[in-house]
Amino acid sequence: MTNYLSFRVGHQWYGVEVANVIEVLQMVALDEMPKTRPDFLGLMTLREEIIPVIDLRLRFGVADPTFSLQTPIIALKSAEGSFGVVIDDVDDVRDVTDISKYNRHDSPFVEHVARLSDRLLLLLEVDRLLTDEELEHMSPSHVHNGVSHN
Repeated sequence: MTNYLSFRVGHQWYGVEVANVIEVLQMVALDEMPKTRPDFLGLMTLREEIIPVIDLRLRFGVADPTFSLQTPIIALKSAEGSFGVVIDDVDDVRDVTDISKYNRHDSPFVEHVARLSDRLLLLLEVDRLLTDEELEHMSPSHVHNGVSHN
């Protein structure tokens, strides 16, 4: 049994392993980066670390997402570093036991699906949420203590 934080993007519910969750917070002011993809919202400071923030709603194809001061951001940690994802709604931590491998290649982000009593939960691979370019900017050779070495 594994614990997953469940959250909604558009009409679909997703989950990430609780071990990858740093914190759930509400929308904060972000520092925009020039010439980035529309789903890359900018940078924020979390616990003295500068982390990128992406809008999963745009990345997953949700049209015209709305923002408010209550819009949630989930701070996640991956093998490459920390980052934030903007979503529509956070639900709860779920104990997931009924997990099926999802072998289709429809989405590069989903590898497993969990069957809950009230819905399906698409389980996201945190390390697959960022593009290669975003991962490159997170690598230790480019950022050290918040100072860029480009």
